[in-house]
Amino acid sequence: MNFCYLLNLYGFGGLEIQTILRAKDGLEKGNNSCIVSYPDSRVRKYAENLGFEVILLPKRPKIFNFMNFSLLANIFDRNQVDICIVPKSNLLGSAIIAKKLSKSKPKVIFYQQMQSGINKKDFYHNFIYNNLDGAIVLTEKMRQMILETTKINPVKTFVVPYGVKWQEFLNHKNNIFSNRSSFNLPDDAFIVGCIGRIEPKKGQDTLLEAYKLANLENSKLIFAGSVDDSKYFQKLQDYTKENDLTNRVEFLKFTYEVPRLMSTFDCLVVPSHSETFGMVVLEGMACSLPVIATNSGGIPEIIDNGIDGLLFEPKNVYELANCLKKIYFEIELRNKIAEKGLEKVKIKFDYEKNVNKFFEVCAFIANK
Repeated sequence: MNFCYLLNLYGFGGLEIQTILRAKDGLEKGNNSCIVSYPDSRVRKYAENLGFEVILLPKRPKIFNFMNFSLLANIFDRNQVDICIVPKSNLLGSAIIAKKLSKSKPKVIFYQQMQSGINKKDFYHNFIYNNLDGAIVLTEKMRQMILETTKINPVKTFVVPYGVKWQEFLNHKNNIFSNRSSFNLPDDAFIVGCIGRIEPKKGQDTLLEAYKLANLENSKLIFAGSVDDSKYFQKLQDYTKENDLTNRVEFLKFTYEVPRLMSTFDCLVVPSHSETFGMVVLEGMACSLPVIATNSGGIPEIIDNGIDGLLFEPKNVYELANCLKKIYFEIELRNKIAEKGLEKVKIKFDYEKNVNKFFEVCAFIANK
């Protein structure tokens, strides 16, 4: 089949990366994949680094620009597109109108990777969701939300979670000491890790306070991620200095070597106020780490509390501190959670299995 991935976006994060990876997965499975984006976007750069020739749409000031609709329709026809994958709701109108203008009439699938509770039952959105051929979401909670907030037909909605290449993460555990050395981390310390963008909604301040309260002997807290909010980052640094944690807390820059860094941790904490899905949770479980995460968003659909991870309420410093102490002191519980987490990833969140499911759903929609 011929796929078109509509990514004329300037933002760049997990949503854009995962959508481009589906395009790459499609190529590997014998499908044709074209990516549509803006000329100076990070999407274009990332996709081209993966070997894609990106088809460019000019950036125009109006949201509804019939010139771009016509250009997109021509892209559909020129590439004989069977399926157009749209990862952002604000691009659905462009895809649907371009479909109506095209001769190829591709099926339009909304690949929703961010949850939204906004009511979309007005005239415009009714037109959009009535004309969608299908929607793929990451969690059952997201499916319920899209059914409650739009007029989409329930039989057109499908749940397909992300998957993780757990072998890549697990293999790095065999090199924990050399990996710690490469990141200048001590061999004998208990390392609490947190990976994510430095911004308020990621909850690093909650983890800092909980870590101080837990007071774990011979331990270090490692934050890794790009700084998206410099004032918030300064607040974290000030708290670290004011509470005499400078030698126990370290901030690392963003790294693409996530499996190698994660292998250096003894536990992973995901303190975000809410995560639509929680890819980093899967990565921690794949690395055979005990994971502590917030009981919000899609995370409870990944973690069974007390069995393959620990959950705490968002922003609750005391609950998180207790979770840290449990993982630190109760070695049997720590090992059990790590073992069960890895087992779940292998069964339910294996990358190849879930990618296959994604394209099976696409084929089902295409053939309806």
